[in-house]
Amino acid sequence: MIKKYSFLQIKEDRKSLFLTAFLSIILFWIGLGIGDNMSDFRFWIDNTWMTVKLEWLFVIVYIIITAKLPSLYILWGKYRFVTLIAALWLITVTLSYFISPYYSWQNPLAFMRYAETISHFIFFLFLWDFFNRYRVDYRIIFSSIILSTLVVMSYFIYIHFTFPDLKADLHVFSIRSDKLVLNTHIHRIGYQVETTIAFAIAFLFSKNHKYISIILIGALFLFLLWLGGRASILGIVVSLLVMLFYFRQKFSLKIFIYSGVIITLLGFMALYFNFLDLSYFTHALKKTFQAGSLEHLMSGRIQVWSLVIKELHTDWLLGAGPQSYFFYPDRHPDVIHAHNWILQMLGEWGLVGTGLFGILFYHAIRYSMIHHLRQVAYTNPYNLVAGLVILSLTITGLFSGTYFFHQTSVYLALAFSLWVSPSDIQKSNC
Repeated sequence: MIKKYSFLQIKEDRKSLFLTAFLSIILFWIGLGIGDNMSDFRFWIDNTWMTVKLEWLFVIVYIIITAKLPSLYILWGKYRFVTLIAALWLITVTLSYFISPYYSWQNPLAFMRYAETISHFIFFLFLWDFFNRYRVDYRIIFSSIILSTLVVMSYFIYIHFTFPDLKADLHVFSIRSDKLVLNTHIHRIGYQVETTIAFAIAFLFSKNHKYISIILIGALFLFLLWLGGRASILGIVVSLLVMLFYFRQKFSLKIFIYSGVIITLLGFMALYFNFLDLSYFTHALKKTFQAGSLEHLMSGRIQVWSLVIKELHTDWLLGAGPQSYFFYPDRHPDVIHAHNWILQMLGEWGLVGTGLFGILFYHAIRYSMIHHLRQVAYTNPYNLVAGLVILSLTITGLFSGTYFFHQTSVYLALAFSLWVSPSDIQKSNC
């Protein structure tokens, strides 16, 4: 009996390792974001469709390897209310798509947005099933995201020094050039760096990786300062403060001192060798403190948000459909989304869809508070860090397009599926 159990366990562990490696490859590729940089609009469309295909590829491979689907019967039995709310939310999103006042259901951009939303939800469902069913080595998954960001960061540093005529730092990488091969996020790479810092925090809990994690987090944070995105910096700083406060007993004073010294040395070295240019960050700070009005302080976002609220007056119940902001008649030609994840949802799904999603969000946080934050001794750091990723991106999303972009949506699906899954220790105790 013991031999049979061991054989079955080894077989399951092999499936888990293969699926983990496959998922990591997908996340690494999505993190690179290869596409045509000559058009920001074209880049967004191509990468969105690529992400949708990769998500479905994981779903298909998961079904083939495990020969199973997520059990809707078990979901209905254990989480009946949440399952019902999720079904109603999907129905609302679909209705919003078909009855939009701005386009017909055949509109390709609207269909892409609708397909992306459904794809992210299904991807989340299969990730949740994977994390619940198997013992997963999350180090591989987190390392793939970190590695893709390091590749992109190194590439743009290379671009900065090799092609100074592009003035990459001046434009915060919002550049159009056929010299570029990797085009991840272009001027939105801050989202990815911010997310990677949060994922890297998990390795601080490991004795063997503690100091290299400090160096990694310091280097990524300095790069984020170079980019100068205020929203991304705010999101990760708040997450770091929450982590330090909540887990202060897990880290000695020596770790904090070493962290400060290492990050300071990294900063001085980067400045001395001209590897770091803080001009855009200082410009952003100056603009913040010298803003003559709230509109100037928010870089025109109040005008963007006001347009969403204005359009909601006629479609407040179910919204104007997926991707509707792009079709607003008074939209600025360079603005294609609401720059706020709540208003983005309100504009697309109305009060009903946003309210249903809010209920799901609340239950996810409540479930995780009970199973992770109140039972820290029985929780691995990867579940806890997933909460930091959600917190960081949610704060940033109040001022930017966290929900709108495909990479950050995938990272949120990953974080939420891990956040609401039991840790391996909790699984063993069941």
